[in-house]
Amino acid sequence: MPVRAIVFDASGTLLNDIHAVWKANSDAYAALGLDSIRTLEEFKIRFKLPVPEFHRANGIPPELLSMVESKFRESYPLYAHCVGIFPEVNDVLQELKKRMVILGVASNIPTLFLREHLRKFKIDGYFETITGQEDCDEQKPSPKPILITMKRLGAEPQETMYVGDMEEDIVAGKRANAITVAIVRDESYHPRWRLERRNPDFLISSLSELLLACHG
Repeated sequence: MPVRAIVFDASGTLLNDIHAVWKANSDAYAALGLDSIRTLEEFKIRFKLPVPEFHRANGIPPELLSMVESKFRESYPLYAHCVGIFPEVNDVLQELKKRMVILGVASNIPTLFLREHLRKFKIDGYFETITGQEDCDEQKPSPKPILITMKRLGAEPQETMYVGDMEEDIVAGKRANAITVAIVRDESYHPRWRLERRNPDFLISSLSELLLACHG
């Protein structure tokens, strides 16, 4: 069955935001007197989803989880200027729309921040629906964000690609029975070996390769 819909993760897939996310998390930890995550490489090694599990793995006690999240949201806007868009994104989205592929986003980014970024880079109009953190009561690797997005698109799993840069993206996509696409860049949250061990249907280094995958 040809690909009729593509659902994108945002962080590390459409948006180059890893520096902002690392710094905001480090600030949140420091504000509560906790050990900060000192380097970006350390953050990439530790980071996983859902976000509360990441914090728990870093030794954050349950009673501080909501405070860490609150401090993260306070700090993140200070680094929003660091967030960029990957070079090929606009051209690829434009071409997919020309091909009548329906597009959506399923991301764990707080919804307000997510929509602000997509508007800032003038790509929000490409998407029929956008699912952010507040739009779903579960985070990846739960398939629920992807399932919600596919339902809103009116797309069946076997005709939908889910594209992400973390192993939890691939796990979530498989649980949703979608076609899974792992993208690996230097700015990705997870390295190639972590994605490969989840056996995605496609492994790419640029979203431009989606045009060939869809055609195939």
